[in-house]
Amino acid sequence: MKSSGSLSHLATILQPLMAFDPLEPASHYAIGQLSAHLKVSLRTLRFYEQTGLLLPSREGIRRLYSPEDLERLQVIVALRELEVSLMGIKALIATADAGGPGVEEKLTQQLDRLLSELRNANDERIGQLTAINARIAQARQSIGEG
Repeated sequence: MKSSGSLSHLATILQPLMAFDPLEPASHYAIGQLSAHLKVSLRTLRFYEQTGLLLPSREGIRRLYSPEDLERLQVIVALRELEVSLMGIKALIATADAGGPGVEEKLTQQLDRLLSELRNANDERIGQLTAINARIAQARQSIGEG
């Protein structure tokens, strides 16, 4: 699950979207530190672990997150804020984890496809909502005439 170079590439692309609280560099982080830094709940971080998106080390029952885990989580949270599906995120991370020649180009193309599909779906949804709003306005106008 080590793909720091590839994840760094994704993190660089997504950096403008990452409005995380400051966090001092460390060799390991506790779940509470990352929760505060990423502005997500402890439950969310545990969920990402359960889905296999990351695998922190453990010291007894305590989770210890490495700087690579932090970078992985920053990418995950930034993509989730854009409403990228967990399946889409898993596919991106699988590509990053696989590594190999040309992985950064593959990741860039894969991310671009994901974001393009998301944008198209959002545009379609905006059209649907605009039509609903027009019908609501028509209904409200009928109320005023009655």
